[in-house]
This record gives sequence, structure tokens and C-alpha cells, in this order.
Amino acid sequence: LIVDDVISAGTSVRESVQIIEQAGACVAGVVIALDRQERGQGDTSAIQEVEAQFDICVTSIATLDNLVAYLEGKPAMAQALNSVRTYRSAYGIAE
Repeated sequence: LIVDDVISAGTSVRESVQIIEQAGACVAGVVIALDRQERGQGDTSAIQEVEAQFDICVTSIATLDNLVAYLEGKPAMAQALNSVRTYRSAYGIAE
């Protein structure tokens, strides 16, 4: 089982899978604390690409959408919310 803090493009997960397989083991799945919901190489998310490439389940505890929803309820966090929305517009999968 791979446990990681965030997933962006999926690079660290791919590297971890490679290391685990080279050691003769197999990956049972992936748990991510925050899914940034970034685009992968194509129209799908990085998580969808990792799941398809390695035939494993990737589960996230929270998503960028969850973070946005939380920040929307915190007027004092308006600047952070704007930054997250800008980030999502640049790198995120289509809503």
C-alpha cells in the first residue's frame, strides 16, 4: 500500500510502484491525503491515469473541491480561496 500526502501529476506514485515492483512485491492500492484534482497527460485526472496504468485503486481522504468548499465558508480565507481557484483553473481537471 502506497501512502502519500498529495497527488499532482502522479509522478511520485509511479516511481513508488516501480520501486515496489522491482523489489518483487505488488502494490495493493494508494491512499492520498489530498487529491489536487490535476489533469494528467490527457483529458482525465492524474488519479484516473494511475488507476488505469497500474490497475490499482487510488483513494483520497480529501480533494481540492473539499478544500474549496471549506474555504468558501471562511470569509477570512478569501485570499487563499482565490489562490486555490487560480491554481485549479491552471492545472485542474474540468469541473
